[in-house]
Amino acid sequence: MSQNRLARSSTPGVSSLQRTISKKFLLPTYIIISFLFLFSEKSDFRAIRFLKGLINDGITYSIYIVNAPVKLVSDLGSSARQYFNFNIVLENKKLKDEIEQLNSEKRELQFFKNENDNLKRVLGIKNRDDYVSVYAKIIHEDTNEFAKNLILTIGSNEGIQLGQAIVRNNVYLGKISEVNLFSSKAMVITDLNSRVPVVIPSRGVNAILKGNGLGGAQLLFLPQNAVFENNDQIYTSGSDGIIKEGLYVGKIITDNKKDIKKRKYSVDLGFKEHQLNYVSVLKVKK
Repeated sequence: MSQNRLARSSTPGVSSLQRTISKKFLLPTYIIISFLFLFSEKSDFRAIRFLKGLINDGITYSIYIVNAPVKLVSDLGSSARQYFNFNIVLENKKLKDEIEQLNSEKRELQFFKNENDNLKRVLGIKNRDDYVSVYAKIIHEDTNEFAKNLILTIGSNEGIQLGQAIVRNNVYLGKISEVNLFSSKAMVITDLNSRVPVVIPSRGVNAILKGNGLGGAQLLFLPQNAVFENNDQIYTSGSDGIIKEGLYVGKIITDNKKDIKKRKYSVDLGFKEHQLNYVSVLKVKK
């Protein structure tokens, strides 16, 4: 117990001693350090200048190393912004050029449309917008060895007339061949008696498409120098003034012989007979 009292009594003395030592030595130490810094500023000693340079270099590169990641992230962000901004500018310019090109083509198409309409008026050819379609269901197929006819549920009561085109999804199928009050008969394009004026726009060639009675058709009255390639499209020409122009008929299939004079052509029609259950009749708008 006496030892504990001795320890407690001696503790304040030790603390007091430590404070006294601190006061005696810290102040002189601060003075010496300040003097050294002042001396280093004014001194021309090579060793001190060298030491000072090392210290400054150390501080400089430390700051550089610390700031390097921040600068890297900032540069990457700036580069990314410039990249995307540059791409946006390029994309915007590209879109403007495309719009200008489309506007130019639109003006050119409008010019040709007006010219075409004028020619149609002179020739008495109907415009596409002059037609309306009337839905009709097929109730019977009148077929023999060379003929194929469809019996429809509409007749003169719906304004149906001879020669009007029948279509399915804007594909030409045939034309009205007989009209009754509430029904009508349509001759399919494959019928042996079927004839329809057509055009092959990619070649600038007009012809007559004739049914062969065997489920197909062939082109007649072709120019002697006419040359076709596979998949050349065939459309109605509308030159008869009854059938609407521009209805898809089918495409040309060739044997691709090198000798053009010996090349043979056939027609792949755009409709499939087994798919027919209803059609639309195109009649002139009143």
